[in-house]
Amino acid sequence: MPLRLCRHRTQCFLTALLMLGSVAASGQESDEKSPFADPDMQPAYQARCHEVRGLTKDRETGATRVDFSVTGPLAYVHFDGTLAYLGLCGTEPDPKVLCVTYQTNDMKVGDLVTVAGGYSRPNPDFIVLDPCLAQWPDEPAQ
Repeated sequence: MPLRLCRHRTQCFLTALLMLGSVAASGQESDEKSPFADPDMQPAYQARCHEVRGLTKDRETGATRVDFSVTGPLAYVHFDGTLAYLGLCGTEPDPKVLCVTYQTNDMKVGDLVTVAGGYSRPNPDFIVLDPCLAQWPDEPAQ
């Protein structure tokens, strides 16, 4: 909708923001080998544990959510009755990745899984994905 056809300034402002957001979002994560994606979108590429440090080296945790995906063997599985914590990677020099989700889906330590979720990096050796989805690598994307 052209801005001059807006009935109210607020409507014009919101329309402009939406238009700018859609332009920025469409080009935000265009690298085919990027394990990052816009929120709730499946990244085009799932990193492997040995690639995580290099692929996330300069990636800051920003005010806007970005999702990250990695495939690797589970090193930690815990369910506290409300949340499930799935840990993978972490063998030196790989940073640890913790997926915070709602169920373990019967996943066990040693299982190869793909996790994807909201990326944050409390320190160089630790990545948290929250909220996060976990699935088997051969399972279709959700």
